[in-house]
Amino acid sequence: MKVRFSVLIPVHNIEKYVRQTIDSVLSQAFTDYEVIVIDDGSTDQTPQVLESYGTRIKVVRQPNRGPEAARNKAAALAHGEYLAMLDHDDFLLPCALATYDRIIRTFDSPPLIIGSMKFFRDGQSIPAEAQASRPVEILRYPDYLSKDVPIGLSNSRLVIRKSVFDEVGGYGNRGVAAFPPDDFNLILKIGTYGPCLVVQKPYTVGYREHETNTIRNLKAVADGFLRLARFENQGRYPGGSERRWARYAILGGVASSYAISHCWRGGHRKLALRLLLGMAPMVFAAVWKKFLSYLRKPTQPIVLPEQ
Repeated sequence: MKVRFSVLIPVHNIEKYVRQTIDSVLSQAFTDYEVIVIDDGSTDQTPQVLESYGTRIKVVRQPNRGPEAARNKAAALAHGEYLAMLDHDDFLLPCALATYDRIIRTFDSPPLIIGSMKFFRDGQSIPAEAQASRPVEILRYPDYLSKDVPIGLSNSRLVIRKSVFDEVGGYGNRGVAAFPPDDFNLILKIGTYGPCLVVQKPYTVGYREHETNTIRNLKAVADGFLRLARFENQGRYPGGSERRWARYAILGGVASSYAISHCWRGGHRKLALRLLLGMAPMVFAAVWKKFLSYLRKPTQPIVLPEQ
């Protein structure tokens, strides 16, 4: 049966957090959705937690193959018009699906929506203002490569029309094993699809900061960015030479931010320099784009009238 959203959740040894993640979906005011959970070979109590939900969620178990393979598996089973990604330690805020649905109806089924994320430290309570329903405020771009503001990406922020996800081949890249940051690999594959709608208000996703976040695996993430740079130089992303500068600026911007804020400040200065030098042309493109942004009027937000 067709639904508006398929919420895809790959899980692996996450018994501490997974109940809040799933409950955040099941408590949404908007109800035209399904929840597909792929248990990626968990060896803790995660399977028992999932079983407690009965038929309210669809659970499929597979040997441990990584979250990207799990997301692809979930997408293959999905009946939703849109795929809403959700990491196993994040959660949807109460108005998330209703906000996405309103954007879809207002902008004639856009291929890509990027949600608004609020960061929380593990154990921190959720402030009331983060859960409040507010007027919907968005930025509209012809496509993702056209964006003129930094957007901290996460799989949990991605809402993609399923037909587009299928068209680009989902996660992965022509037989290459999955790697972090897989969200940027996917977004670059759909970077020329438009329009791209970026939610600014209200918050739609909560990101939980804890000691095992993938982003803390500095070498793996740095190696991943360098692999994205190789893919770009091999011509694997759409847009051709006409959009190369935009792709360079996006890759250089996120890589330099990671190199400085995580690697350099964390004391891993050789790794930071390796990343910056390995992506030097892209870092230059990002710096130049930042300079030009001061000379241009930024895209103005669109505020949808309150219903």
